[in-house]
Amino acid sequence: MKHHMFSVKTMPLVRAALLATAMTVPALPAAAQDVDLSILEPQTVRPMAIRRLSATTDQLRLEGEVAERVMAIYAPRDEVLKYRKLQIDYLTAVSAAPENSHLTVHVNGQAVGAIELKAGGQNTLHSFDLPPGLLVEGFNEIRFLAEHRHRVDCTIPATYELWTALNPANTGLVFDPGPGSQPQVLSDLAILRSIPTNEKGATHIQLVQIGSAAIGNMDRALAVAQSIAVFGKYQNPAVSIRERPGAGAGLDIIVGTSSELSQAGYVIGSSRSEIPGLALMRTPETGRIALIVSAENRLALDQTIEALTSRLAGLPVTGSRAGVAAFVNKFGKKVEAGQAITLSQLGVTSKRFGGRLLHQDFSLNLPNDFFVGDYGKATLGLNIDALGNLSGANKLQVFANGAALASADLTRSGISSRNPLNIPLGGFSPGYNEVRIEVSALTDGDAVCDVAEQVSGDRLYLSAENSAIEFDTFAQMRVSPNVAVKNLLAPASSDTRPALVQVPANDPASLETAAQLVVASAALNQEVRPVSLVVSSALVGTRPGLIVAPVDRLSGAAKEAYLETINDVRRIRSGGITGLLGLDAISEGDDSLWADLRRYAGSAWRGMGFRLSPGANSGQEFDLQPRDVLFAQRTTDLSAEERWVAFMGAPVKQDAWTVVTGLGSEDIRTGVSAILEKNRLSWLSGDTSLYKASTGQVVSERFSEPGYFATVANPSDWRNTRLVVAGVISHNMLSFVLFMAAFCVSLGFVYFVALKNSGR
Repeated sequence: MKHHMFSVKTMPLVRAALLATAMTVPALPAAAQDVDLSILEPQTVRPMAIRRLSATTDQLRLEGEVAERVMAIYAPRDEVLKYRKLQIDYLTAVSAAPENSHLTVHVNGQAVGAIELKAGGQNTLHSFDLPPGLLVEGFNEIRFLAEHRHRVDCTIPATYELWTALNPANTGLVFDPGPGSQPQVLSDLAILRSIPTNEKGATHIQLVQIGSAAIGNMDRALAVAQSIAVFGKYQNPAVSIRERPGAGAGLDIIVGTSSELSQAGYVIGSSRSEIPGLALMRTPETGRIALIVSAENRLALDQTIEALTSRLAGLPVTGSRAGVAAFVNKFGKKVEAGQAITLSQLGVTSKRFGGRLLHQDFSLNLPNDFFVGDYGKATLGLNIDALGNLSGANKLQVFANGAALASADLTRSGISSRNPLNIPLGGFSPGYNEVRIEVSALTDGDAVCDVAEQVSGDRLYLSAENSAIEFDTFAQMRVSPNVAVKNLLAPASSDTRPALVQVPANDPASLETAAQLVVASAALNQEVRPVSLVVSSALVGTRPGLIVAPVDRLSGAAKEAYLETINDVRRIRSGGITGLLGLDAISEGDDSLWADLRRYAGSAWRGMGFRLSPGANSGQEFDLQPRDVLFAQRTTDLSAEERWVAFMGAPVKQDAWTVVTGLGSEDIRTGVSAILEKNRLSWLSGDTSLYKASTGQVVSERFSEPGYFATVANPSDWRNTRLVVAGVISHNMLSFVLFMAAFCVSLGFVYFVALKNSGR
């Protein structure tokens, strides 16, 4: 069967955009917290092409005395033999001593080179030859291992001053693309795993709006973008919407009927695709890919998109063993209850350590319906041997998503997996979690700083093969409202309806930011969600869905959610046990004895240092500043009966408004881009989270009463219900104690009356 593709008529602007060929690799700065790559000297660019790593400066930042980063890069069949050099460009902290600081690069487990790390050096651009046959078609692993030593300071706080940041603009595989500059017609959809990134390490995805075609085509283009983001795990997309294809590294998505594309200047040519109506082209030098999806009518167009999504989902992951593992575990290794996972399975390598503070990062992917609560634990069994004469003041600390979860003292002989550390489940989040282990390794001699002594010998040995983490159990329950990345696109009232994505008219920044969040959440969740774009000339926020708009263009429930965060009298509630037991939260005007008792008990409880609910902090600041982004989700209230029905797993209708707002449209765009660059999207929690641009941190809180929706296949599973109730109580102990006290008093009173009436 002969299929067709769309090429371009000789229209200057469109043709120039699709057939752009000139590519340079400038040393453009890439933003990173505390890192300014603009001080790097401009590099002389040879006429070579580069396939950059799919990572930003923050994702290519190596911190501490010893740090490693593992990346997966896809080598297409027609280019893998051309990749002969790996190029890096770096910036190192001035605190690092160059004679004792170096970077080693491994490709598929083989060392290909090492350099001395010099702060402020003139030559920061280096390349390493790759032996023939080292790279294979498909995914390949690239591992960076940095070792730093401080120039003058021996203290543990000084170790946080040590870092090396790789410049994503000039880090990647360089090669000669050959003399051809015309777009190549491709048939292998696996090429969509090799979309080249831009100078900042983001995957530029341009949705091409065909003239005055219906906005429904943008919904379809967004569905295609989600499918590709899931396929290639592109969690850092830079989405733009334009009337013509782009230039440079990235992807163009062009969707429309045959007549719409013809009117826009596209004509039919031969195609090598197995899917009718699908065309795939690539420009050799830039690597930019154009994906064109067309059909005779809109129904056939939807069917073609479904065929593409299905085909992508069925393609296997190929490459070297290490490369496939790096790609599969990019968003963390999937965790199941009762399964022990070794650190080596998480990509950690065994290592000897001669510094003062060992950092080890890895990521986990917990079930998306994991109910957060302290009803269970994770057990971390580490095998860390002490090789030096350690002091008795060393500690092990465990962090998840930036928050400290657990700690333990380190003995002079180290840590044994026979004495595991218990970590409360309440510190983890559904889906993607970033975990860091810190182990101090001070000796008695560190009291007197001797910089030379710090490189005299190893102090610790971490055995990744004999260290493991295990989660004993997971309760399955969805909590709503919740701004976690899994719930950014809250389920629609009807499963057959797409989620509404609402933005103001004449606000391209908000529109592109909304598309960016949809694509990024699809990648992180590994799930395509049907969406419908709604562009409103009026204020937005009255209809449920995802609302992206500045604060001055919000209305309805969306505006109320924002105003609630700046209200001086916060309606912070004690948690979900009150609603679950049929009790109402304390209203601001309630001056009854029961309300006063609960307020007094709450004050006393807080004074004793107990946590009422996750993130609840009456002193938390949510005032928006430039480039800050506020995420808030609110839902329609459920009656006590509906809460019980939802808790037992029966379907209950509940509308949800997810608000993403800032002082202005550009503030929202800049803030969301920074969140993605810094891998902060998975840090959102509670029903309200604020990204603070000044610190790069996320603060979260819960303002509204949560609802609990069972997700287990058998809602009557008593074990799951028991775990959920235990989790609810663990985070709402005050309300539970007060309820039980009131219940006991009532029961005692009834018993007393009964005895009195019986004459006893």
